[in-house]
Amino acid sequence: MSRSVLILGVLLAVLSAVSSSAGGRRSEVKDQATELHNPGLDSTESTELPESPASPYAELEPIELEAERLYGIAVCAEDRILVSADRRIFVFGQAGESLGGFGLEEPAGCLAVGPEGLLYLGMSDHVQVYGPAGSRVATWAGLGNEALVTSIFATPEEVFVADAGNHMVLRFDRGGRLLDYIRGDGSAGPKLIIPSPYFDLLVTSEGTLLLTNPGRHRVHSYTTEGEYLGFWGRCAPEIEAFCGCCNPTHIALTPAGSIVTSEKGIPRIKVYDSRGVFQALVAGPEDFAEGTTGLDLAVDSRGRVVVLDPKSRTVRIFAKELPR
Repeated sequence: MSRSVLILGVLLAVLSAVSSSAGGRRSEVKDQATELHNPGLDSTESTELPESPASPYAELEPIELEAERLYGIAVCAEDRILVSADRRIFVFGQAGESLGGFGLEEPAGCLAVGPEGLLYLGMSDHVQVYGPAGSRVATWAGLGNEALVTSIFATPEEVFVADAGNHMVLRFDRGGRLLDYIRGDGSAGPKLIIPSPYFDLLVTSEGTLLLTNPGRHRVHSYTTEGEYLGFWGRCAPEIEAFCGCCNPTHIALTPAGSIVTSEKGIPRIKVYDSRGVFQALVAGPEDFAEGTTGLDLAVDSRGRVVVLDPKSRTVRIFAKELPR
């Protein structure tokens, strides 16, 4: 019996046990995913926030989207901006000009650009792969009825998938063959608390896997083989920390290796160094409409922070101002 078949068999058994013991709660998470504009548990009426520090970032002209529902954003090697919205992938140039796009049979909740321009789309319970011209080249096997794919990150050799429904991270080869997985039940590091459909991940240039643990207000680090390394982040209203029900919701990597985070409830976008030390505020609550959630992130080769704003139905771009 091959190792990949054995891993798949074990995974199916794990998913069956998870579904039996927690199917109701997982279904509730999937129900929440149908309405990404609901602040949910992030009531902050009684929270007194400190004044936001000055941001070294300036906002450029936003890109308006002719779409009702915005889901995910990515930036390719040529700095083209790709957006998943409604049942379509929109493509824009660096200056915000439309470069077309292509339609989908169903909405893609998240997306990632991999080597050779391949586009990986998270379709609720499975992954689809599209070529640069917009034609589908592969559909991977489903991850079970309780699956909810919320983030994908592609390296030259492997593809990592965050499944918020089953509280797992799955590692595939580029052809969709399951290699391994990290369970979020506490057996491979601290337990993952994911109360809402926000569970993000990325792989740094040094090969460290970072993933959010929003219910604990932390970012965890692992080897790509699944060995737990540590965490950073804490729950507090201060700018250096994360507050609300479950934050950060999204993370992205800068060319310099810093980590950009976004939060809901009190929408904030911030930059931390690779050790989790706060570096700068990109945008604060005053920059967003009340009830803004789902601030997916990407960073281009120039270090511009690209933000998907579902509330305003725009792509917003923040560039670091040059010293005067």
